[in-house]
Amino acid sequence: MILAFRGNFVHTPSYGQMDMLLDKLVIVKEGKIARIATGDHESEVLQEFSLSSSDVRRLREGEFFLPGLIDTHVHAPQYKFTGTGTDVPLMEWLRKYTFPSEESYKDREAAQHRHALLVKRFLSNGTTTATYFGSLHLEPNKILVDSILALGQRAVVGKVNMDRESPEDYMETTEQGLKDAEEFVQYTLSKKTTRIYPCITPRFIPTCTVESMKGLAAIARKYNIHIQSHISECCGEVNFSRHLHPEYKTDAYVFDDMGLLTDKTLMAHGTLLTDEDIKLLVERGTSVSHCPLSNFFLGDACFRVNNAMKLGLKVGLGTDVAGGISPSMLSAIRMAVVNSRCLRAHKLAVKGGLEVTPDMEVDVISYKEGLYLATMGGAKALNIDNQVGSFEEGKEFDALLVDVNAEGGPFDIFDGDTIEDQFEKFINLGDDRNILEVYVQGVMVKQGDVFLGDSTIKGTSVDLANGKREVSTSDEGQQSKRVKAS
Repeated sequence: MILAFRGNFVHTPSYGQMDMLLDKLVIVKEGKIARIATGDHESEVLQEFSLSSSDVRRLREGEFFLPGLIDTHVHAPQYKFTGTGTDVPLMEWLRKYTFPSEESYKDREAAQHRHALLVKRFLSNGTTTATYFGSLHLEPNKILVDSILALGQRAVVGKVNMDRESPEDYMETTEQGLKDAEEFVQYTLSKKTTRIYPCITPRFIPTCTVESMKGLAAIARKYNIHIQSHISECCGEVNFSRHLHPEYKTDAYVFDDMGLLTDKTLMAHGTLLTDEDIKLLVERGTSVSHCPLSNFFLGDACFRVNNAMKLGLKVGLGTDVAGGISPSMLSAIRMAVVNSRCLRAHKLAVKGGLEVTPDMEVDVISYKEGLYLATMGGAKALNIDNQVGSFEEGKEFDALLVDVNAEGGPFDIFDGDTIEDQFEKFINLGDDRNILEVYVQGVMVKQGDVFLGDSTIKGTSVDLANGKREVSTSDEGQQSKRVKAS
């Protein structure tokens, strides 16, 4: 299958660099970008690919393509309470909101319904690749993989492991956890898809024994797969980890001794990482997912993106649903910029002066750096930057067709607004109403309000194309779940 598009393309191939590829002809063949040419070479390029002028999709004024957004940290079974639970610190938040929500996914019908809604919501917001933490139990994680596969998203997915310091009804034995983790990896690999990557997922140090962490590291080595966890997220977590493991200086050294810091490891948060920790992660090839919105709610510090990248760390961007209250990567980009301005303001406040000095500006980033973190930064963090993250020949076509003039859209365009002005407005003000089409591996997976994946997900008849809502009804005194059209 060959696709041809002519119009404007915008990407950030390197940190701090935004390229506007104006009037380009892009040919997509078998899911990959086969050619990027200037518009005035249309005739010879079409001839090369045996295409005619009528085969070219010509973008309208105000439309442009953007690389698909890459969310490097999502908790799939927390989607149910996204937007709520913002009143307590992390360790209490886990017990009050998170563990009960995740445990409820044991209900197969609920898991099928909720995971379909989750993937649809993220695709609607332009997230073509997501890194998902699953839940403790094996079966709901298989359902998550099936949902992603059916709806056409790209994803890294892991079954969460927890064998200590957890609720009795939401904890596993070390042996069972390792067995289920390996079975999940085998199940995901059995799908034989290049879009979904299995991942080893020790939740974080407080809930995982040494035996569990070392066993999970062995599984990751056996299958050469990704690893994800949380690192140095907040004072409560760090202090608890030090209480459990006083023989280690920091989280980074615990993970390293367990064999969990590799070039396929992605650690979330890292707000309390020291420069020494970061250098250790860099040495191991490990990446960090910056989750600014959830850090404001549950973290105790602001992550210094520029400092980390200066030290050589690979950094992606994450929504951290549901610690982050928005499933939108556009929101994450904005919050990354706000996070950097908070660091600047903090330095000014500490000095107690009225003069902004150059050293106060070193942490500041713009929307351009934010976009990089959400595209190429995420691709590098996941070691898939040779496949996605920017528009280059040979890369797979994961992309969003955006229209700044979308009817009923969230912002207005005025005479005199340059193309760059319009693009900045989309990043700062836009939302899913501006995203007309979503492509993964050259396949359109969403157009308007319609999802173009399979009409059913394995084991369930939940309609993927139409919105559904979950309601509770009483049945002889028992609460049961029903799926009902909205």
